[in-house]
Amino acid sequence: MDLPDLFTYLDHRAFLRDWYEAKKAANPRFSHRAFVRRTGQRSPSLLRDVMEGRRNLTPATTEAFCHAMRLDEEQSAFFTALVELDGATTSAEKTRAWEQIAATRRFREAR
Repeated sequence: MDLPDLFTYLDHRAFLRDWYEAKKAANPRFSHRAFVRRTGQRSPSLLRDVMEGRRNLTPATTEAFCHAMRLDEEQSAFFTALVELDGATTSAEKTRAWEQIAATRRFREAR
């Protein structure tokens, strides 16, 4: 199964959509509900709501998503930085998140 390369994304929601579509293509029985069960969360619509921008990820749900997607440490840090960039409300927060993203060797190589 070919999963999308996280390091080519600047939008965690786009990555989640593409990741879900790849999983669904590989296993038609894979569902939003199955994914949310992996995260330990209760809302069966959580993944869909996040992908469609109706809900944001918290630090705890970000960690749960990383675990459920089986991201390694570097991927988890990058995904977390993407979530932080999206949720940043001040220029300092945006700058800090962007610096984390730009410092990732695999991101630079993908670009």
